[in-house]
Amino acid sequence: MSRSIEAIVFDLDGTLIDSVPDVCAAINRALAAASLGAVALDDVRGMVGWGARVMLEKAVAAAAPGALALSDVAMARLVDSYLGFYRQEPALRTLIYPGVIEVLEKLTAEGVLMGVCTNKPHAMTTVVLDALDMTQFFRGIAGADAVPFRKPDARHVHHTIGLMGAEGRAAVMVGDSETDMAAGRNAGLPVIAVTYGYAHGAADALDADIRIDRFDALPAALEQLCQG
Repeated sequence: MSRSIEAIVFDLDGTLIDSVPDVCAAINRALAAASLGAVALDDVRGMVGWGARVMLEKAVAAAAPGALALSDVAMARLVDSYLGFYRQEPALRTLIYPGVIEVLEKLTAEGVLMGVCTNKPHAMTTVVLDALDMTQFFRGIAGADAVPFRKPDARHVHHTIGLMGAEGRAAVMVGDSETDMAAGRNAGLPVIAVTYGYAHGAADALDADIRIDRFDALPAALEQLCQG
């Protein structure tokens, strides 16, 4: 790129925060309330990224192997139950990855516009960001149900950029999963992958322009993109 990066669209879970411990706790409370078994923390890491319903479908399959799939009504109730438990403890166990706050503060001071584009339900996204005191950094936040399309659909990314007031600016997508990489590519953006998140395959196989192992390597990666 020949000009500096003016806007960044971030994924949330697995990129900025490790939320799986709270997600897993809420899933297991919802499963217990439905008289189903429990799922392991490591298994939940492989279930996130496609939205709450898909995640709960995978959790039910893992907790009750061989059982019949829940009806649409029962699954909707389970999702609501999960979200209710998650709202009660949105960030009790969640960790902000090392270097995230410092880098977001640096980018804010430099005038870079930032947003969050996530397949997490929108209401929970705002609850979690508020609980972690991170909302201040983002000009636009778009959860999965804020619009009728979601990553890897390019429109989800473009909607976030619109919320950020960053249309026409040099932008980049930063994420940890195959879904994020595809979303960035579909939106016509360069893509930076963090390798420490929730990728469902090998992190070094992610279709990214640059891969970083630590979040504090992001500023240098942005500089590298501009020089490319």
